Amino acid sequence: MRARPPTQLRRLLGPATAWLLGMGVAIGSGIFRTPGEIAAAAGSIEWILLAWLAGGLIVLVQGLVSSELATRFPEAGGEYVFLRQAYGDFAAFFFGWAYTIFIIGGGAATIALAFGDFAAELFNWQATPDARLQPGTILASGALLLILGMNALGLRSGAGTQNLLTALKILAMLGLIAAGLLYSGHPVGGETAATSTRPGQDTTWLLAALLPALWAYEGTTDSIKLSGEIKDVQRAIPRAVIGATLSLMAIYLLVNYAFLRVLSPAAMAGQESVPGAVLGVILGQNGRRVALLIGMLVCLGSLSSTILATVRVTYALAVDRFAPEMFGRMSRGQAPIASLLLVTAIAIGFVCSGNFGQVMVIYFFAAAILFGMSYGSLLIFRARETERSPTVFRCPGGRLLAILLIAFQAFLAWNIMANETRNWTDWTWLLKVGGLLAAIAASYLGVRLWRFKSLYG
Repeated sequence: MRARPPTQLRRLLGPATAWLLGMGVAIGSGIFRTPGEIAAAAGSIEWILLAWLAGGLIVLVQGLVSSELATRFPEAGGEYVFLRQAYGDFAAFFFGWAYTIFIIGGGAATIALAFGDFAAELFNWQATPDARLQPGTILASGALLLILGMNALGLRSGAGTQNLLTALKILAMLGLIAAGLLYSGHPVGGETAATSTRPGQDTTWLLAALLPALWAYEGTTDSIKLSGEIKDVQRAIPRAVIGATLSLMAIYLLVNYAFLRVLSPAAMAGQESVPGAVLGVILGQNGRRVALLIGMLVCLGSLSSTILATVRVTYALAVDRFAPEMFGRMSRGQAPIASLLLVTAIAIGFVCSGNFGQVMVIYFFAAAILFGMSYGSLLIFRARETERSPTVFRCPGGRLLAILLIAFQAFLAWNIMANETRNWTDWTWLLKVGGLLAAIAASYLGVRLWRFKSLYG
């Protein structure tokens, strides 16, 4: 097992920040867009709530396994570190750069664009015919630069910003729950929740309902990427990951039940913004404005939490000399400023291009495999250990849960591939995947050659 060079990171973050971080990353644009997709797939109040419960339980299992891995290797980088320790440099290199470009860059761009669209609509800022950039694009880029500035001030500044925004987001979710539960009318849309239909025998609806729910929970375990900067990591990480997941499950179940008090499943189905539709029924014309304000707050908070945690993967790449040295430097306030600039530039590039949907699909295919390997690393580490370390959180039923997660990630990868290549006369998608793999492999060989020359002249 190869040792990592010492990084001398200070453990500045407490367990409350780690807990709020997971919730802050997860509560984003997904809670606006996914309830309508889930309602369309599930069709009844019972199955809608079951999809949200099932998504939370899957993320809880992921959190338990990830907590053991994080306490085994309490370093910055999360899954990147587990892959490096279990499978070697290439798997870690592939994950680190793909994650930096597509998940940090592309994911942050997606959140920022949602913020920009909400803000442009709220302020009625419309593009002029000769405008090169849409208002939403400009506002999205501004949001990214704002979050960059707050994180560049230091870890405490970035963490304080995300804690405040996450607390405000939780209050907004509680407000939506209260509004729905106190609503005294009946569900609209011609069909009440009590008489809505249950899915038939075809189980394809299950995946269609489950995947959007998982997207809304995405990022709940991201606090593990800050394991090298969290105090009392052995107890703080499991409590933070498990606590964040259980809290989100409660919030998502309650908020969707509140939605269903106002809208029937048939009325929810296909809605681009269910909170907007719900508040429109309750508050009338002002409901849409309130929903836009909540959407802006939710997206800005999610952007803050996402960049704070995930940029540690880019930093870890540079610490291992798989990226230029400057990306592995911390400021006095413990902020990886060069890495922050890099991921912000990538995100703004995606925002301005507006065309990265296919790239994201390719990454999710690779990520399903790599995250499955990450969970599988628990099996490898347990097989290697000669004695149990008292500083490691032992995941209950760890081996079985890891195997189940591997199977689930393989199932996701297979479904993505089957969906993208359903017309086997078109090999475009497979060629893109092959091209991405070849580019990363070539980059890895180039880095190895550069490192060899720097060591041996």
